[in-house]
Amino acid sequence: MTDELHYVRLPNAFGGRAEMVRYCFTLAHKPWKDVLHAREEFASAGERNPYKQFPYLVTSTGEVIPQSMAIMCHAAHGTDVWPTGTRALTHALSVAQGAYDLYQAFGGFAADDLVAKKKFEERRAPQYFGALATYYAERPFAAGTTPSFADCIAREAIAWCVRKNEVAKGLLEASPALGAFVERFDAIPAIATFQARQRAAREADPSV
Repeated sequence: MTDELHYVRLPNAFGGRAEMVRYCFTLAHKPWKDVLHAREEFASAGERNPYKQFPYLVTSTGEVIPQSMAIMCHAAHGTDVWPTGTRALTHALSVAQGAYDLYQAFGGFAADDLVAKKKFEERRAPQYFGALATYYAERPFAAGTTPSFADCIAREAIAWCVRKNEVAKGLLEASPALGAFVERFDAIPAIATFQARQRAAREADPSV
């Protein structure tokens, strides 16, 4: 049995948290199987996940792992994608948590909440994009020279915001450090292959 990544279908959402996890499995060269649920099944996540949300992972042994960071730890454990050195792991976690906060800050308000949107555009987006730019100006990847789970989170958090917000798009375009990071990450052979496969799959079904 292969590890199963359970996630709800979200048309044109490009995976969200699950995409971070998929990047991590890809970098670690670990197999997994997507199990996609209809939006109407969202409440059913609570039957197996105490947090009552997606994504969650059912491992090859039947264990249920909730929360994307824990799933990435499982996926990357034993590889360079989850650093073991204290300094490298500290660097990775500094980027990972900040990138995840960016993702949450943008996803935490309704599209028609103009007050929250303004706060994100004027405060949160510059705050998090600026911090990530600082880290990626110092080193090629979050933990150093080797890509890690943190870069998976950063890549998807940046893409999530840029796809849906013009201010975030402008911040990326204005940051040589972040632009270079995205190019480096996307050029990793396994990642490039995965992205091409995802693009092909979404041409047929935009909810995957």
